Amino acid sequence: MNPKEKIRILISKFPILTKDEVTLIVEKTVVKEFKKCEILLKEGQIPKNCYMVVEGCIREYLLKDGNEKSIGFYTERETLTPPSKDGTPSKYYLECAEDCVLTISGQVFEEELRLLMPRLDDVFQNIAIGKLNQSKEEWSQFISSSPEKRYLNLCKSKPDLFSRVPHHQIASYLGMKPQSLSRIRKRLLDHKK
Repeated sequence: MNPKEKIRILISKFPILTKDEVTLIVEKTVVKEFKKCEILLKEGQIPKNCYMVVEGCIREYLLKDGNEKSIGFYTERETLTPPSKDGTPSKYYLECAEDCVLTISGQVFEEELRLLMPRLDDVFQNIAIGKLNQSKEEWSQFISSSPEKRYLNLCKSKPDLFSRVPHHQIASYLGMKPQSLSRIRKRLLDHKK
């Protein structure tokens, strides 16, 4: 299946959009392929693009005391809008953790779509509110969970992530050292036996 058809299927899942609106969005959408380890955004750059993952995985991280701290993984069907406020330079990096096929949009794309479909403001607002509520729920769950519970939650929400990215990046995302992640995995595996 070609990327544009995958986008059509993904966008069609928003019941708020009509068939004609889906067709128009798909026609206007820019799709690009990226190689594993390709950097989409660096610390200090001003974010201009938003992405939707059609295929692959993007890792979001920051540098703290020279060490990479993973703060997000985005896989198929997920959208990513890099945090930016009034052209503020990014504190984060976006890197392709795998070969990726992504949609790319920016302010010009959104303005063009809004001119063609004024009601898209409501659609974008609904999507943004949904993502904000989801992020708040995930953050609340994360800070109130033990390291083992964080690991189990990630296994449940993104089970394939462990076969897609290095475990030290996952450990960083879970707020632990790689050795701690290995111990948790071993203990749970031993417990299953």
